[in-house]
Amino acid sequence: MDPERARSLLGLVPGADRATIRAAYRRRVARVHPDVSPSPDATDRTLELRIALEVLLDARPDDASPEPAVQAPVPPPVLVERRSADTIGVALPPDEVLLVLIDVAHDLGEVAYLDPANGLVEVVVEFLEAPTSSVLLHLQGRATGVTEVVCTVEPLSGGIRPPTEAVTELLRRTIVAALAEPVRSAAEPEPSAAEPVPPG
Repeated sequence: MDPERARSLLGLVPGADRATIRAAYRRRVARVHPDVSPSPDATDRTLELRIALEVLLDARPDDASPEPAVQAPVPPPVLVERRSADTIGVALPPDEVLLVLIDVAHDLGEVAYLDPANGLVEVVVEFLEAPTSSVLLHLQGRATGVTEVVCTVEPLSGGIRPPTEAVTELLRRTIVAALAEPVRSAAEPEPSAAEPVPPG
């Protein structure tokens, strides 16, 4: 797919930064994903959007191109914190957190189930040192403006369940990385679903 077609699919203009590209992808995929769209071509449309995302992100590997003389104000960072062993708090409304979770779910594994009305996302994640597992994410909006993401982990093929705390931390770091793009701290490496998770 050429970059012009990719921009057209995502509704972008030339020169969009990585954060804008990812946001456009999240908005579009939330409408066409097979779990939310009854359309018979929903899977193909979702795959096409994913390819468009990759084409545009690959075209901007480091965002080192010269910036315009006047830059837009940088929004404050979004607070993403661990609240307990199985819960993350994200200072965004539930609908925005759902879009972020759909995006990061593709980085962690395969989306197996999506129920936006009930705030549920299930991701099948293959770990290196633990069995392939179902990671169920349940969103709960709070009056404080923080959306809590509760993480439940179950092995799919038996064996020792990966520690929920380690999986929750992996999810937190992945969310932080997605929200922080294109800037990534050198102290916080890019998360990977292939990271060893100690059995627990």
